[in-house]
Amino acid sequence: MADTTYLPKIYRDKGGDRQVVAPGGVIDNQNVTIYDDFLGEAYSTVFWGTTETALNAAIALSADVANGALAMVLDSDDNTEIAALHFGDNECLRIDQGLIIETRLTLSVLPLTGVETVQAVWGVAGTHNATLDTIDCSAWFRVESAANTALLWETDDNVTNDDDNAAGITLVAGTYNVYKIDMTDISAVKFYVDDVLVGTGSMAGLTASIGDVQPYFRVSKTKSSGNTGTGTMLIDYIKIQQQRS
Repeated sequence: MADTTYLPKIYRDKGGDRQVVAPGGVIDNQNVTIYDDFLGEAYSTVFWGTTETALNAAIALSADVANGALAMVLDSDDNTEIAALHFGDNECLRIDQGLIIETRLTLSVLPLTGVETVQAVWGVAGTHNATLDTIDCSAWFRVESAANTALLWETDDNVTNDDDNAAGITLVAGTYNVYKIDMTDISAVKFYVDDVLVGTGSMAGLTASIGDVQPYFRVSKTKSSGNTGTGTMLIDYIKIQQQRS
């Protein structure tokens, strides 16, 4: 079989030297590969989209953090806040094309209830919505402030919404873990933490119009009566791969 891998192209932007395809990876005519290590002066706002609602600190690279990290910080102000990283609703990834997403991250400040709930999610999702549970398609890890050391996993194919599944992992603030969601079999979507399988869900109800997704990382809180909750996510890297067809 002919070798389908070509030498990577290199370019320089504010995030440092990167191997592309967008913004990092090896050009391959059979697979799409994306990798970002969040190193350098700043992350690429040309490539990444964000939602930043009522934040005191903009989403940005953390200064002088070993290996580099992108920080998303909720403050204790009494309001609704969203810090989310995504593709600006350009849903160019397909769950039914062997999609795999891997990330190394930590919640340096675990979601802390401020009268009302604070939550964090990371994985893939459809179009951004201020209300998490109305997003039409998702496969992600989740943490809620009511039990902020208990890791959950969830899938939603717009037919079956499989929520609040315990991963059996106790999170520690500031401790990095490697999280992977393997969607190569949509009837058995596998969730891994540090290479250990922690859950398996089904997204077999996917349709062509629903299976388009984007990477989705978010810390958020909603104020109804009052919410002074906090939470901080530090993302070391994001790696994504899928087949081209």
